[in-house]
Amino acid sequence: MSDENDIQHKLEEGIGRVQDGAESLRDKASDTIEDLACNKGCGAVEAVRDVIADQPIASVVVAWISGFLLGALLARKL
Repeated sequence: MSDENDIQHKLEEGIGRVQDGAESLRDKASDTIEDLACNKGCGAVEAVRDVIADQPIASVVVAWISGFLLGALLARKL
């Protein structure tokens, strides 16, 4: 009986360690993916900001045309 309890206890400990390792690996992967996404997004925002600062008139024209076209498309659907 004692051997069965000892084996069961060791199995439960092993399962716990595997679960802890899997959770740790998942957390690290999640953090890495979040960091990568943030870096890509932040880089895109900075690039757009630089273009707007360098060419403000062209940026306003592009925004106006985009808004006009989007408004026209939405008006046709409604």
